[in-house]
Amino acid sequence: HLPLILKPDGNGKLSKRDGDRLGFPVFPIEWKNQDNGEVFKGYREQGFMSEAFINMLVFLGWNPGTEKELFHLPELVSEFSLERVGKSGSKYDYSKTKWFNQQHLRLQTDQAIFDNLIASNDNLLTKFPKEYIINVIALVKERAVFELDILDEGAPFLLDRIDFDTKAVDKKWKTEFVPSIITLSNTLFALDEFTAKNIEKSFHDYLDSSNMGFGKIMSMLRIAITGNLAGPSMFESLELIGKEKMKERIDSAIEILK
Repeated sequence: HLPLILKPDGNGKLSKRDGDRLGFPVFPIEWKNQDNGEVFKGYREQGFMSEAFINMLVFLGWNPGTEKELFHLPELVSEFSLERVGKSGSKYDYSKTKWFNQQHLRLQTDQAIFDNLIASNDNLLTKFPKEYIINVIALVKERAVFELDILDEGAPFLLDRIDFDTKAVDKKWKTEFVPSIITLSNTLFALDEFTAKNIEKSFHDYLDSSNMGFGKIMSMLRIAITGNLAGPSMFESLELIGKEKMKERIDSAIEILK
């Protein structure tokens, strides 16, 4: 008898109602009630990887006796034993399930993620070269929980139009620093080799010479380039989009946000 899977909050075993109430599926794949035709989406349809789902499921009552948490199926086959299955129930944790998916996604090669994304969105290749898309994946995949999150996280690099986060703009876009962001843009644009390393050095040299605070100018630069305050390395992001698009976006942000 394997341990019961318990609800995340309170006492008792996990039920479909708990999933409905707390916003997560309880079926591994889509299930249809034959009596009333009601359809319930499963973890597969929500974008969970099979390796991550199995990894999560086996830890509901079993542990390897070590600190290791990430396992691929062949490893589980070789290491699993009923002797290490506990007798008490195990509380389900949806956030931990997403963590498993995030970790397994990070273990995927950029090429494998590219192949999966193109299989579901092949028009990307009509807009960008394969190498560029793979570079976007490498830049943003650490921030993704699901494969499709990569398209959202990578939107500033895959879309021409930037959507500005109004809260970020209200908080960090300061009109009095616009001349500084223009000077920085011109300084970076003048670089002969537009690499992340050179961009970072030039950025810090500018801060030193102008006595500007890092947070003030970096926040405005990030808003101009990506539309928000969160994202991957700004210096790597700039190298990826190139100096022409950098200048175009900064000029556009100044015009739009004035």
